[in-house]
Amino acid sequence: MPDISTKWKEKNIMNIKEYTKKDGTKVYRTNVYLGVDSLTGKQVRTSVTAKSRKMCETKAHQAINDFISNGSTIAREKVVFDNFEDLALSWFESYKLTVKANSIRVANNYLKSYLLPELGSYRVDRITPMLLQTIVNKWAENANTAEIVNGRREKGKCKDYKLLLNLIKRIMTYGMQLGALVDNPANQVISPKLKTRTNTKIKYLDNEELKQFLNYLDELDSTTDNQMRATLYRFLLATGLRIGEALALNWSDIDFIDKSVSVNKTIVQTVDKKERIQDSPKTVESDRIVTLDSSTISLLKEWKKCQNSNVITLNDSLIFSCNEHTYTYASEVLRLKTHFKRAGVPNIGFHGFRHTHASLLMNNDVNPKEIQKRLGHTKIATTLDTYSHLAKSKEKETAEKFSSILKAL
Repeated sequence: MPDISTKWKEKNIMNIKEYTKKDGTKVYRTNVYLGVDSLTGKQVRTSVTAKSRKMCETKAHQAINDFISNGSTIAREKVVFDNFEDLALSWFESYKLTVKANSIRVANNYLKSYLLPELGSYRVDRITPMLLQTIVNKWAENANTAEIVNGRREKGKCKDYKLLLNLIKRIMTYGMQLGALVDNPANQVISPKLKTRTNTKIKYLDNEELKQFLNYLDELDSTTDNQMRATLYRFLLATGLRIGEALALNWSDIDFIDKSVSVNKTIVQTVDKKERIQDSPKTVESDRIVTLDSSTISLLKEWKKCQNSNVITLNDSLIFSCNEHTYTYASEVLRLKTHFKRAGVPNIGFHGFRHTHASLLMNNDVNPKEIQKRLGHTKIATTLDTYSHLAKSKEKETAEKFSSILKAL
């Protein structure tokens, strides 16, 4: 198959014309067909001029090569990056304008912990499918062999290597859009399969442990801090909210008449405290209204009086704050661990309150669809798969029901 140079010669060599300028000097000129612009879809032509026929031909070849290396377009200038790190950071600046704070934090962690250490110093045009496959295989091997402690793999050995590969694909595609790359080598990489590990049982308080913890809360000294935390813990147990959702609530989110709470934002981990509250929850389904029982409404009213020192205020403050001090997940998780220890119950973490809430409802025959709605799960399968376990007493009750059904036949 003839190369580009041969094709150009066949079409254009006879079109090089000689011209005499006003000062008597001779020049050679030709019109060059570059191809179809990949962005506009239009045919692109240009002209070149040189002092000799040979130089004119050389410049024509160069024009064609430049057009191709720029992504077959003249609609943009070719952007050059020294290495993958420069390309990735350029992509990241654009990416940050399109997503929420938590997504920015996650992508930044992936870049710093995985992508840049492996690929940062490579020239982008030297990154091959084989190189990327080797790296992804290593990530997969680490994920499949890493020790899992408390549901977490060792640092630097996450199971999200498919997401890491997807990030590389997006960064490389960005490079193609800027004309820095001709193709995307990541598209040819195959993501290995993640080995199935034994599922870790969810952490929640059983009935006896829950009674013990609630009795402990009742016996706490009546300080402002203790009342705030006791209210927070009971609120989480009563609603199944995520801790980030609860800490982001304002008093205006509580409807004391209708006995409900509007969940429409969440706390995210970010350096900038002004951006700590994300104005939307985890998912679309997480934006929801959760009904409250009368005891929880009374509890919130008592806390509101204490928070404001019995003074009526028009400020729409955060519910779980005190004296203009806002509480963060990082500090509160340590405090919660201390309370669990003093209460003599297992450390189930903040998410354990959510699990306890759902488990109680599931074991008391509440419709799973209603539980899904309260928890803000996208799919009911998530609710059923997570909380399909039954209390021992419920298992016996189910067996007795089956026996009754048989007798009624």
